[in-house]
Amino acid sequence: MKISHYLMPLLLIGTTLTVLSGEPRHTSMKENQPILILQDQSEIPDAPRAPSFNPFFAELVDSTNSVALGATSPVGTVLVHITSTAGDDYSVYFNTLNGAILIPISGNTGDYVLTIIMSSGTHYIGEFTI
Repeated sequence: MKISHYLMPLLLIGTTLTVLSGEPRHTSMKENQPILILQDQSEIPDAPRAPSFNPFFAELVDSTNSVALGATSPVGTVLVHITSTAGDDYSVYFNTLNGAILIPISGNTGDYVLTIIMSSGTHYIGEFTI
């Protein structure tokens, strides 16, 4: 068994703990740098409640100027929208039954916002900087 089989659960646990810790933070571009994705806070009522399930994970792939987006469970087809302060604008549909998708981006310097919109209307957001 490869060592990656042992590290993947630890990566998922670390990502989950990071996701539960607060607001999205900017991530600088590095080879396969994870992008923190959180549910849009404006959609969550002020009443205390348990953290919601986040089925998405993403990372920047510097060698291909792409964003790799995946889902830990099949939640249907979602709209993925990426915008940047450099004027870039990308929209694709992602069928989560496929597990993952690679979204090419320009790699232009700027701040980027990754928005995932589920069929229920729930939004997930990630931010990164190149």
